[in-house]
Amino acid sequence: MRARALAFAAIAALCSAAGFAPNVFAQQADEPLLATASEWGGQGGVYTCAQWRAYVTRMYRLGDPRKRGYIEAKDFEIIKKASPVFQMATFDYFDMAGKGRVTQKEFIEFESPFFARFDRRHACRVTNDDIRAANTPAQTTPQQRGGGGNGGMTGGSGGLGGGFGWR
Repeated sequence: MRARALAFAAIAALCSAAGFAPNVFAQQADEPLLATASEWGGQGGVYTCAQWRAYVTRMYRLGDPRKRGYIEAKDFEIIKKASPVFQMATFDYFDMAGKGRVTQKEFIEFESPFFARFDRRHACRVTNDDIRAANTPAQTTPQQRGGGGNGGMTGGSGGLGGGFGWR
């Protein structure tokens, strides 16, 4: 029995080391973008903008049950309680104009931090391979390390810091 358990553990370790881990999120559970992505998408290992918009639309409707066409900070608290995706978010993140209201269009069309970070091709389609690639440190050349060129800048996620509310 013990030999069988050891053999299973060895096979699992080999598969993981070879990149056959069943879920790229298992290694990133502490990162909010990855830890909550399965809440809104990922069917078949693909995350699409259509999945994201459908989820955000459902969440917006929770915050605007009277169909006023906007939500306020108190309405946003309902969304935060209902959705692990929005638990770390702040209303001010969406209310960039500071008017105290966010329309349905503004809320739904707000760029997803997930796609800002992982959709490098801007295809509105992210696979587990795209996520692995984004989490792999990029190789830098001496020029990129500060020897000229672009001043050491190698690109990034637009300063989103990995989640809602962190700019």
